[in-house]
Amino acid sequence: MPNLSFRRKVGIAGRMLKNISIGRPICVSFEMTYNCNANCKHCDLGDYVEEPRLDPELFARRFRELRPVVALISGGEPTLRKNLASTIRRMRQEDPIPVFMITTNVQNLNEQKYLELREAGIDEFSLSLDYPDERQNEFRDLKNNFEHISELVPKLARHDNNDIVLACVVQSDNFRDLPRIADLAKKWGVAVNFSTYNSLRTGDTDYLVNSKANLDELRGIVDDLLEMQRDGYMIHSSKWTLQQMIRFFEDGHQPNCKAGKRFLMVNPWGQLTPCGMIRDTYESQKDLVREFSNSNTCDECYTSIRVNSEKALVRMLFDALRVVRKK
Repeated sequence: MPNLSFRRKVGIAGRMLKNISIGRPICVSFEMTYNCNANCKHCDLGDYVEEPRLDPELFARRFRELRPVVALISGGEPTLRKNLASTIRRMRQEDPIPVFMITTNVQNLNEQKYLELREAGIDEFSLSLDYPDERQNEFRDLKNNFEHISELVPKLARHDNNDIVLACVVQSDNFRDLPRIADLAKKWGVAVNFSTYNSLRTGDTDYLVNSKANLDELRGIVDDLLEMQRDGYMIHSSKWTLQQMIRFFEDGHQPNCKAGKRFLMVNPWGQLTPCGMIRDTYESQKDLVREFSNSNTCDECYTSIRVNSEKALVRMLFDALRVVRKK
């Protein structure tokens, strides 16, 4: 967990209580661009998208209107946005309380950019790493991506801001590597978070962990991760989250999606969309909830933004305290 003042922690807890009680979202993902410099095998983005470069004021207005607990800066690849730092800075001026996180494939990130984004208001950097070796480069179609991550992450960790998290999407061809990824995180002095692959973006079900043999093996690997967690590894995914991941793969679905209510997206045009897989557009959260959320029956994902937004309040607080105690 990033270094936050006691005042902000109290403000975050209060905002969470208020948003749950009045129906405002816990997390809003601000998709700075749909363009990306990668062509990942588990994603439908990567081709060029013609889109506006919106004035920071528009994102600030959406931020002010939605008042989330967590503001996720995402894409596509958000570092492709030329005025990214000024957009984040303008949003942060509206509200000092929320946690600002950015998710990136790291290819455009360097130490100078890291410091610039921290100064603009980013609290946590979520760095995509799906393989503990050169398979990362092929999977994301990014030259020397793994080598760049391996060199950069220890440098960033030495700033001692506790703000670097490796983000791994668990799928059929990498789940055996999860302990090795956790080992890399420990070696580099950072945390790691695991989330669950789904086939909504690409229709490719081959990456799902759904055979009995693989599920049994995954259960053993989760047990290993929990043991590593007890030994002091900074694995942010809780026991409950990891078990829910297995349940999703086993059942093939996760009901009662709260897209539009607990979490939603602001797209590069400044419109609201339910999630990263369903990109229907709405002008307000009220419209989104009325026209989509209240009749939504989709149960085909269990992404990190969903699992962390849909937890019961007690579970959210328990998991947050567990991470703080491990710092």
